[in-house]
Order: sequence, then C-alpha cells, then structure tokens
Amino acid sequence: MANLAADDREALIGLGRVVAYGVGETLIREGGPETTALLITSGCVKVFGGAEDGATVLLALRVHGEIVGEISALDGQPRSATVVAVRPTATRVLTAAAFRTFLRESPTAAEVVQRSVAGKLRGATRHRIDSSSGTATVRLARTLDNLVRSYARAVPDGLRIDVPLSHADLAALAGISDASVQRALRSLRAAGAVATKYRGVVVREPGILRAIAGQSGWPAADESLLPGIPTPRGPRPPRPKRPPLEPRPSRTDPAAGPYSAPLAPRGPAPAAPAAPPDEDGPLSETG
Repeated sequence: MANLAADDREALIGLGRVVAYGVGETLIREGGPETTALLITSGCVKVFGGAEDGATVLLALRVHGEIVGEISALDGQPRSATVVAVRPTATRVLTAAAFRTFLRESPTAAEVVQRSVAGKLRGATRHRIDSSSGTATVRLARTLDNLVRSYARAVPDGLRIDVPLSHADLAALAGISDASVQRALRSLRAAGAVATKYRGVVVREPGILRAIAGQSGWPAADESLLPGIPTPRGPRPPRPKRPPLEPRPSRTDPAAGPYSAPLAPRGPAPAAPAAPPDEDGPLSETG
C-alpha cells in the first residue's frame, strides 16, 4: 500500500489488530470461510494453490506493504489460495466490515486497492502466458525479470532478488521442471546475466536478462547469438540411404568367372581297385 496517502495509510493500519507469524505458519488456508484482510507490515509470504492431484503450486510472493485476503473481504467468498510465511511476518488483520467501510469513506484509498487487485489479476494472466511458451531458459529469464522488478535490492554485484527461493519455487513460477531450472541457470550464468547464491539469485546484467526474456520492449534475443547460451539441438538429419545391393551373378553366367560353371551331377562312387593276384596262387584247401 505504498501508493496510499499518508493519512489513509495510518488510518488503515489503525483499524487492524497486530498478528505475528513465524516461518512456516499459515496466514490463510485455501477454502477457509474467514473473510479478513491482512496488511503485511514486515516479512514475506508465499501464496500457494492446490492442484487436483493434491500437490501445491506456488502462485505468487507478497512482501511488506501488500495486502492478502482482500478478495474474500470484498466478495465474502471462501479463500481461493493458501498463504504461508517464509520469514517472520507481522500483519494488521482487518475484519471485512472494517475494510469495506474504510474503502467507502476514502475514495482515493478505494482506487488504490482496485488498482492493486487489477495489477494482481494482470500479473496472473501474464504469468500464465509466460510460463506456457518458450524454452526453459526464456521462461526462467521472464520469471527472474518479473521478480527483480518487485523484490530486488541493490548489492555490490548487481540486484539481488530479496526473497528466499528454492529451485522448486523457481520451477513452479516458470512452469518448468527442477532439472530444467538447473540447466537454465547454468545458461544464464554463462551469459553473464545472473549469479546464484544460497536460496537466492543476483541479477548482474538486467539488460542481458531482459533480452533473453524478450520483455518490456527488449527484442527477443536469439539465444544462439548470446555468449554461453548453448544452441538448441535440432532434429537429426535423416540417414543417407544405402545404395541397393547388386544382384549376385548367376552360376550359368559365362562372365562371372571360371568358378561359375554348373557343378557336374554326382554319380555312383567308383569301385575299389582289385587286389593284385598272389604269385603262389590261391591256397588249396587241406583236408
């Protein structure tokens, strides 16, 4: 609510009661009937949605100055997502009645909240488009470019995305697998766009990152022309066909050589030669 006028901001803070949450504690649970709105005064939370198979999907991050739960406070419907603290987080919890009364009495504050809700819806639409097209490197570059705009702080070697993000978190936000995140980060590091720290990313060259992402007026870069970005492997060319084998020459072909004559039919075996006659003649029978 940084865009609120100072008096509106103080009035909004004064309406809520202070509630603190530790790391891993749930502020809002999907499907819950509560309709309170929570203004984050310090800390950071993650917004998750439940998939049909029971898995949870990271949808967004929210930090100090932002409101969560305002949709249920405005329309009275059950919670549409789960919100979990990833850092010690302090909030001001406002009842739905107090929140709506505040907006009715302050048209300028109501306009700021409307713009905030519209921005979240616009961001959700953009995220769905960005995470469904392009290579893994392009998708991750888009995700990091969006994060650095909202959650970056300056450090000596660039802009650090100042929220704790695991590879699984980046994979969920970019719509790619964990293994693809690791490969894409290697490519972005080799291109000089980012440096990785423990559970964090430092954007060293925002221009290179945006060129890869094709975001915000930057032309979509040809990844093969950027340093360190491996050229995507295309389909393998078809193997050349082997020439047809020549037919084997016929045995009766006279041009096939001396060994092509037909074999003579095999006749009866020759008789064994007769034994030479004995010089003394045949033995006579004796009595």
